[in-house]
Amino acid sequence: MSDKTDRRQARTKQLLYQALISLLTEKGAESITVTDIAMRADINRGTFYLHYKDVPDMLEQIKDEIFGKLQSLILEFDPQEVAQFAFEDEPYPKLVRLFEEVERNADFYKVIFGPHGDISYAQRLRTFLYSHIFNKVSYSQPREEDMLIPRDYLIAYISSANIGIIMHWIESGFNKTPYEMGLIMTQMVNHGPLIASGIREKPHNKR
Repeated sequence: MSDKTDRRQARTKQLLYQALISLLTEKGAESITVTDIAMRADINRGTFYLHYKDVPDMLEQIKDEIFGKLQSLILEFDPQEVAQFAFEDEPYPKLVRLFEEVERNADFYKVIFGPHGDISYAQRLRTFLYSHIFNKVSYSQPREEDMLIPRDYLIAYISSANIGIIMHWIESGFNKTPYEMGLIMTQMVNHGPLIASGIREKPHNKR
């Protein structure tokens, strides 16, 4: 396949994507038809079927592709690395990249977490975060008896809090930069709400 053909197909898929996102801001996915998308993208129905079986297939492919990008970034996170940056009042670079990825797909996230979106997408992300954080914490702290609270409650709190920060950023219209959001989450992950709020003093870096 030539580069020209590749570019043409990529442009067509982008037009279809933009059409779907604009329609989702107006109504739920169950009300959208292939004809709706084709008309909004100014292409014929046959072109749509070269890429997707139907509207649900298109939406699932888009959701899976975007979710996969977040997964690959989250899998690189290391809580011990976060601490090094938090004490220096610097954002963890891998968190900044995560927020950059979310911002890159801002239109998608506004829709998926909006009134005509799919809140189960947030639950899917939370479930993945729970599993990843559970494995990391279990490796770093294998002794349940040394923990102040049950492990599953700790992980539930961390994963839900992280999702909450991301969703609030989206709902706030991306009113902070990925760098600023990376710093916010770095401080929250490492210091927790009491220190982040100023109720307790931040510990000094002993290095």
